[in-house]
Amino acid sequence: MLTRASILAAILALSAGCSDDDPTADWIANDGPPATINGMAFVFGPNTAGLTIEGSVVAIAEAPEISTTVAADGSFTFQVPSGGPTTFSVVKEGFHPNQSATLEVGADGVAMLGFQSPTVEAFELLGTIARVVPDPTRCQISTTVSRAGTEPYGGEALGAEGAVVTIDPALPAESGPIYFAYAGGTIYPDRELTSASIDGGVIFANVPVGEYTLRAEKAGTQFTEVGIRCRAGVLVNAAPPNGLQEI
Repeated sequence: MLTRASILAAILALSAGCSDDDPTADWIANDGPPATINGMAFVFGPNTAGLTIEGSVVAIAEAPEISTTVAADGSFTFQVPSGGPTTFSVVKEGFHPNQSATLEVGADGVAMLGFQSPTVEAFELLGTIARVVPDPTRCQISTTVSRAGTEPYGGEALGAEGAVVTIDPALPAESGPIYFAYAGGTIYPDRELTSASIDGGVIFANVPVGEYTLRAEKAGTQFTEVGIRCRAGVLVNAAPPNGLQEI
């Protein structure tokens, strides 16, 4: 049985073991006044629309002892130190370890922190379809390029079709971007696509540990940028409303 203590131990293990030349060694928690974080945690995968991850533990990746538990309706709220960049993780037995984009937490906190977390089986299936063998010493990155005015926590066909996503520092071509195709409601990663579909999903595979910035480009359109702290063995899902958003 997975207990709260073992869940927190797993989160600690993801961020521990840093060597002197490991960039994660500089990723520390803020020490500013408390700020409120509100959000929702959903299941990602086929036939899971609206399913929440009740009982999962949401924590600060840089300070795993600061955590809360997701309610039956998928909501969560807790107080965290403000003052700088913060990454949030969600962990539950049967789900692949997942973390958010890295967000600047100011005095006003974060009004809507969204998680879309796949089960272990869904994560493995996506890897097979995308022709990716996950390297446990690296991370996998996913985000959604959303049109302006879409549902805050995501939904069907909300993508900014035609947007091209880049990552900085750049990665080898085999890492991506790999865009998600949308065919009659069926969504799957398709290595033949060269820009976002109306689904808006995109992944970068087997990304070395470090800090990255995701950007999107489309003629006549501007998008938010997304900061990523890539930790070994984690799926970083910059899910709506904290993904690449049209502005």
